[in-house]
Amino acid sequence: MKVLVTGGTGFVGSHVVARLVGQGHSVRLLVRDPAKLARVPKLRGVTVDDVCAGDVTDEASVAQALDGCTHVVHAAAHVSLAERDADHVHAVNVGGTRLVVGSAAERKIPSVYVSSVSVFGVGHTSVTTATPLTDGHAPYTESKVEAEQLVRDLQDRGAPIATVYPSGVLGPDSPDLSANHVALIAWLRTPPRTTSGTSIVDVRDVARGIERALEVPGRWMLGGHFLTWAELHAALERVTRTRIRAVPMPAGVLRFAGRVGDVVKRVVPFEYPLTHEAMTMATRSCPYDSAPTCETFDLVWRTVDSTLTDSIRWLAANQHITAERAGALDGREPSKGAAS
Repeated sequence: MKVLVTGGTGFVGSHVVARLVGQGHSVRLLVRDPAKLARVPKLRGVTVDDVCAGDVTDEASVAQALDGCTHVVHAAAHVSLAERDADHVHAVNVGGTRLVVGSAAERKIPSVYVSSVSVFGVGHTSVTTATPLTDGHAPYTESKVEAEQLVRDLQDRGAPIATVYPSGVLGPDSPDLSANHVALIAWLRTPPRTTSGTSIVDVRDVARGIERALEVPGRWMLGGHFLTWAELHAALERVTRTRIRAVPMPAGVLRFAGRVGDVVKRVVPFEYPLTHEAMTMATRSCPYDSAPTCETFDLVWRTVDSTLTDSIRWLAANQHITAERAGALDGREPSKGAAS
């Protein structure tokens, strides 16, 4: 297999690249800045000697990158819940998908498109790949839904595309702090005590699922484990061996705070994902049914404890959290997760 990977310097994308190379596949990367490869933790020691400098929104770059490839993983996306980023989010998430996945379809090259569970919205008891798409109006969700519809149109016309839907991706070795890592840091300080809960899936399991989806067109949920906030609180205390105080946070108050955050972010940008969309997801999420994916791909999710252990240890090792926050995990060896 000769696999073109977009977004290969990102969290999920870099783990996909390492997985593919480790399984003996040849990988080509389409990246805006090849120099960034040296700064990506998961790619240290991974030999990728076929790198195209370019952008997923540039037709010539995409055409050149596709030449000679047998498969494609389109993991490039711009993740931002801030309204000020709406134009760029749309250009990358919709325009980039149209070029990369659309061009691959024209050439009849099998591809995997990395979507998001955000396209299904909230308010369900359980989400499957057959759940209707949301009509959410936040810029990021709008962009992912529009890209999703574009890909589904191609699938309906017979294009060999697999779509995967990760949720709550955590794990070690991220090039930057992802929104989920930022949330984990906040949970270690003060886990919320509110309605609903959150999903956690290990990035290494996501990479494994994507690799296996290369040969199986369709729609595949990568939802991992769903935990209530009380269950998450217990897991954090269990792996860190510390006492962490949870604070009651009424769902309505959190959603209102998210609306305030939306307004403040227009004037004073800040990284914490305090937006109405994020707070709605936090208080109205539900489990994502990954049973068909696990059965088809023979996937077994790593335990929540192993994913949290490796994530927290990585945060501590890179000084994103204090030794006090890491508790028993400060300086510990990585956990033993499911076989990779």
